[in-house]
Amino acid sequence: MTTPTSQLESNQQPDLLDVLQRRREYCRAMLELSRRQAGLIDDGNFTDLLQLIAQKQRVLEHLAELGRSFGGIVEFWKSVRDQLAVDLRTRCQSAIDDAESLLSESMVLEKQGTAALSQRRDETQGRLKEIGEASSGLSGRGKGSAPRPRFLDVSR
Repeated sequence: MTTPTSQLESNQQPDLLDVLQRRREYCRAMLELSRRQAGLIDDGNFTDLLQLIAQKQRVLEHLAELGRSFGGIVEFWKSVRDQLAVDLRTRCQSAIDDAESLLSESMVLEKQGTAALSQRRDETQGRLKEIGEASSGLSGRGKGSAPRPRFLDVSR
């Protein structure tokens, strides 16, 4: 006779592996999107960057949905891993390790992208400030002393 716990576990064991493998694939997709994002940032292609961010959001939503599986995939894994057959536990752990590695690499790319975008923002703000200072210097001279282009100088 099986207890309710062992029956639940045996029914969910294949599902657990499937969920963990799907999680790994979503993490792989996130890494690929993060790599593409880095290229778009380097190229200054902000139109395509916005579209790519929307794709990443959908993948993150799928990951969150998977995370809620079993009432919380991490908690469920911790509660059942020692009760799983060795082969299944090994395959599940491999999927978890792969996913964590992929996410770690994605996070590195995300930090680099954030730093690159922050640097561009700061450079742009600096340029705008220089332009603002230069234009306020010109307008402060008054009408009579504004420089005149030489080709319009009729007094010659």
